[in-house]
Amino acid sequence: MNRLIVVFAILVLGAACAPMDGQSFPVRYTYEKDADCPNFISFEAQDVKAGDECSWTFSDEPGKSYSGTSRVHYFPKAGSYEVTLHVRRDGKEGTHALKVGVASDSRYEKAGEHLLWADEFLGKSLDLKKWNYDLGTGQWGNNELENYTNAPANSHLEDGKLIITAIKEDDREAVGSYTSARLTTQGKVEFHRGRVEVRAKMPSGKGTWAAIWMFGRHAAPSYSELDILEYVGCDKNIIYTTVHTTATLSEWVPKSTASKVVGDVETAFHVYGMNWEDEKIEFYLDSPDNVYLTFGKPAQKGADYWPFDSDEYLILNLAVGGDWGGMRGIDNSIWPQSMEVDYVRVFQK
Repeated sequence: MNRLIVVFAILVLGAACAPMDGQSFPVRYTYEKDADCPNFISFEAQDVKAGDECSWTFSDEPGKSYSGTSRVHYFPKAGSYEVTLHVRRDGKEGTHALKVGVASDSRYEKAGEHLLWADEFLGKSLDLKKWNYDLGTGQWGNNELENYTNAPANSHLEDGKLIITAIKEDDREAVGSYTSARLTTQGKVEFHRGRVEVRAKMPSGKGTWAAIWMFGRHAAPSYSELDILEYVGCDKNIIYTTVHTTATLSEWVPKSTASKVVGDVETAFHVYGMNWEDEKIEFYLDSPDNVYLTFGKPAQKGADYWPFDSDEYLILNLAVGGDWGGMRGIDNSIWPQSMEVDYVRVFQK
């Protein structure tokens, strides 16, 4: 993650880690603040051994406990909070408690938004309580060539990031000659209205087609799709955002699509954001102040023009080829290629 590292003085840290009364063995943790929003803080247990059971408690959520060697916690309000790491080892327990300071209310809190859902991609494997795998070939439209799998080679967690990787599997250039992954939150988190922020880095090369988007099955028979980001490697350093409705698919609708040059889209992480309100949907890069597309609710009535009063679910995928991704061919010297996702966060008023 792109975080501002909090540095502890060695003497202070050493004192904090010393065994306390009732503590069977010393434990410690470090933490880092997110540079984009310091109200998100990442905690990491240190010197953990195989078989240790780690959990975290936070004074802003009394009575709750979170398991795992690491945790990203959101503190919406300014204040001082006690954070305690609990480690059980061979029937004994060690704890480490520190006071963590948060300087100001988050921009989401100031806007009256709460954290509805998030995935920080910690741990060793994808959380299947949050995500589904779409599987197979030839059913995704656009004449794409990939076979979507749930194999670790095509999607795995590494260093707090989700890595979706497209791989060339044989010497042909046919449907199924490439494998990749497509993840959705269908049936697990679906919502309408709210703010979505995804911090990600794009793949490179002709033939790649990465997407961060939402689809609305509940608007049927009207069409409902919000493409927060599409990146085709053959249009290097240009990101695309599009609103798809029944109307936009059949006629030109002003301000339903936009593109933006981002010179380091393949080498640096950026926040791709969307703020979905009752009367408009804004799309922005890195900051809510950097809006590059606003789609207002059309004057025409009905779901064919505004299907966005119904829930949609999130999709992350990396396609290969297809009508758009492969419009200038496929460079078969580039594989494998990956889209890396640092986090997905959803806020709602």
